[in-house]
Amino acid sequence: MHKLKVLIAAGGSGGHLFPAQQLAAMLSADCEIAFAGHKLRASPFFAAGIPFWEIASAQPKRGSWLKFMAASWRGFWQSVSLLRKYRPDVVIGFGSYHSFPALLAAMVLRKKLVLFEANCILGKVNRLFLPAAKKIALQFPLEKKLAKEVFVPYLPWTGAPKKRVSKKVARAYFGLDPDRLTLLVFGGSQGAAFLNQMLPEALSLLKGEFQVIHLTGKGNTTVSYGKVPACVKEFEAQMDFAYAASDIAICRSGAGTVAELIRAALPALLIPFPHAAENHQWKNGQFLSTRVRGARLLAQRKATPEKIAAEIEQLLLEREQCKASLHAWRQQETTDFAALVREVGASA
Repeated sequence: MHKLKVLIAAGGSGGHLFPAQQLAAMLSADCEIAFAGHKLRASPFFAAGIPFWEIASAQPKRGSWLKFMAASWRGFWQSVSLLRKYRPDVVIGFGSYHSFPALLAAMVLRKKLVLFEANCILGKVNRLFLPAAKKIALQFPLEKKLAKEVFVPYLPWTGAPKKRVSKKVARAYFGLDPDRLTLLVFGGSQGAAFLNQMLPEALSLLKGEFQVIHLTGKGNTTVSYGKVPACVKEFEAQMDFAYAASDIAICRSGAGTVAELIRAALPALLIPFPHAAENHQWKNGQFLSTRVRGARLLAQRKATPEKIAAEIEQLLLEREQCKASLHAWRQQETTDFAALVREVGASA
């Protein structure tokens, strides 16, 4: 029996690599999987043990177009050689310039192509290759409906617990009071220096008793909340415990974060990273706050400690309505992404 061969084109941040590796895990039982992308070997987000090929690429920056074109040309021919050697049945693109040469080669060689877009707007690479793709997998609706769109479950796709952790168990895991209001502060896989700096001062302005879980990112555990009970960690692998322990979150609005907030039905104050490509974090935040009605949204340029504290107090008042909206939104009908990949790969 022929074993389906899948090539995953991905690289860059955890936002691209985490879902790509989750898809690989879902396909691993009956498919042959390999990765192709730029700087996979050096990435702290890429797991060891997965077969991969390094493909040359460069970021398309103003004043660096010659470097981008030269690297992409080299990466294109590397990818052509790889595709002729590996002969995948289907190529899956997870966006970013790290995957651009591999996807270009797949398009030129007429390989079956499936794309994944994690955000509320299509990235440049996905916009470019959409005409050549069989399907594009989305977790959030875009402003304009696409003929090739298929909705897949909210991230994460693997590793979710079979049974939801109770607040009591989750708070005990972090060494916190089982009955006290709990605020979760985090900035995504790499942390957020702005949140690390501003939140201790902002939370000092809040009234009443509460406790904090703060995930700082690597090397930033000097964050202190004084007399306020707090668990400060660089990173938390068991994010389901962090969500279960918390009453609200204060965080960025990357695609993975927004998906997990919906899955956990956790109301949040979103302070989007202002330098995200094409301002996609703001778009994600607008979706969660305006359409889902499960969050409040605050621009970083306006996020003084006083304003953050005021927004948190308002969110606490709206918490139950937000939770109800989040619960309702997560009931949408979806297609299993791994099943979609198998279907496209096996098609004539």
